Amino acid sequence: MLLTLADAAEPCDTLSELHSDAQTVYWLSRCPQTGDMQLWQWRANSNKPPHCVIEEAVGSRVNQYGGGSYTPLLGGVVWVRQHDQAIMQLGCHGTSYCWQQRPQTAYGGLCADPKRQRVLAVEEDVHGQRLVAVTDSDRQVLAKGADFYGAPIISDDGNYLAWVSWSLPYMPWQRSQLHFANIAADGTLQAFESWDFGAAISQPQFGPHNALICISDHTGWWQPWQVNLASPICLSSAPVDHVTTPWQLGERQHAWRDNRQVYCQLHQGAAQLYRRTGEQVEALLSDPGRVASITLAQHGDYAIVQSATSGAQLIRFNENGSRRYLVGNIVGNANSVGNAHSVDSANSTGSVIAKAPATAQWVEAPVGNEGETVHGFFYSASASPAAPLIVRVHGGPTAATYPIYDPLVAYWQQQGFHVLDINPRGSGNFGRRYRECLAGQWGVSDTEDVIALVNAVCARFAIDTARCFIRGQSAGGFTALNALAATPLFAAATSLYGVTNALTLAAQTHRFESGYLGWLIGDDALLAQRSPAYKISLCTRPIQALFIQGGQDAVVVPEQTHAMARHIEQHGGEAQTLLFDNERHGIRHPSARQTMLARELAFYQHF
Repeated sequence: MLLTLADAAEPCDTLSELHSDAQTVYWLSRCPQTGDMQLWQWRANSNKPPHCVIEEAVGSRVNQYGGGSYTPLLGGVVWVRQHDQAIMQLGCHGTSYCWQQRPQTAYGGLCADPKRQRVLAVEEDVHGQRLVAVTDSDRQVLAKGADFYGAPIISDDGNYLAWVSWSLPYMPWQRSQLHFANIAADGTLQAFESWDFGAAISQPQFGPHNALICISDHTGWWQPWQVNLASPICLSSAPVDHVTTPWQLGERQHAWRDNRQVYCQLHQGAAQLYRRTGEQVEALLSDPGRVASITLAQHGDYAIVQSATSGAQLIRFNENGSRRYLVGNIVGNANSVGNAHSVDSANSTGSVIAKAPATAQWVEAPVGNEGETVHGFFYSASASPAAPLIVRVHGGPTAATYPIYDPLVAYWQQQGFHVLDINPRGSGNFGRRYRECLAGQWGVSDTEDVIALVNAVCARFAIDTARCFIRGQSAGGFTALNALAATPLFAAATSLYGVTNALTLAAQTHRFESGYLGWLIGDDALLAQRSPAYKISLCTRPIQALFIQGGQDAVVVPEQTHAMARHIEQHGGEAQTLLFDNERHGIRHPSARQTMLARELAFYQHF
């Protein structure tokens, strides 16, 4: 089936933030008309389809990347209204009212405290962050002093609280601390304990008997550890990452309840979901890809997953090995996310498909020191094999790409392009050592990795080498533009809200990433020398680039993009700029995304 531009513009992250209570499962679903996230629910074991319960945009702006923007509470839901960051409560009768709203203050990482009829949250304003407890009439500061807070979680009996904190210049995946406290009768915290393994700690959870389990990478991989023991023990020692890089609050990719645990492992960049019951372990996904969120309840084990044969799905995994697809495209059903029917199946084969399933080929090339490689996923063009190539570099730069169905990749394949998704050194999901290869090397090793892998792909597949293009978003734009300046291998580049001047970015970017560039690159002199603005001034070829930018972007501010476009033209190149006044760091509105992709396709077809 041929994809339309509207199909191609549909983002991959259409579902997120999965929660459950005694009777209901909840999630966020992206509205096809606005691109905003709305709250949906399904009453467990009901014959009625899922339905939307909050049509307003739900979303946190803490750290600019948000997360943890709602939580179920006593049969209702407490949520963050995106446009003003007010904490709202949705009552049992479907009416929302404001609990808390403070000027220039954002909330995220919401965690229910039903025993005290309140919600815990990370609060952020111009003075910094703190951990607070909020009711419909009160606000109580529970913890302060660190630069950043995340992942608050309360034990099932309501007596204990755990959370993560970190401080500049570190990012949460570099070094963070785990904290634990008793919750007193008046709601304050006492009897504090903390753990610092000299590495990063993420996603604390309480298991049976108040076992405190977190994910730590102090041994080189994100692995689950039970820490509230005389000596912490590793609960899964497989030498792979068990969660992804913590860019957002409220992420949950492992869960522990009663006699079962559900967790994921990432092998060659693809996530498999496992369930352990006693000594028995079963793989839950027939087609590994990406695990976005997990929740366990008495009425089932639920996960939001993506794979090569489907976009985002919400699946309930039953005890007998069957599963129920609550959200996702079903064979012969073109319904969009949020409107699909649920089905029961003893296995997943043929139950959920995409319009044009992806077939990713794992590719790698030697780089750096002996034994080091860079790797990625290659997708062949649908038509003539000797096709042009589009190389995609993800953001972060510690994010990652996955071998999952992406309608944009499928669209480009149908338009006659090969696509290469690359995970340069520094990407997440491949262990701490691979991620830390980027320390002091951003602008060097990532450029080398792109060139090495593209050369390897050109040697292995039939590529029209005169028409190789590279695109990158955010940090990936930095790599794409540097690679364009470094080699004639690329005919042109597209930078989507990309970093163009690291020195300027260090002075202008938001607080969350304000110490990051020092670790990635170094001092001010290196910040300037590693930037595309500097590299392009040394390039003797005329550069051609397309820039796509949100007018309200607080991470990469618009002036940085405009300055880079002028810089290219001053050096004899050609720069096109597409500005969306109402977009932030990422282009979300469906009409804006269609405009963006149509312009990008025309840009490549010009060559």
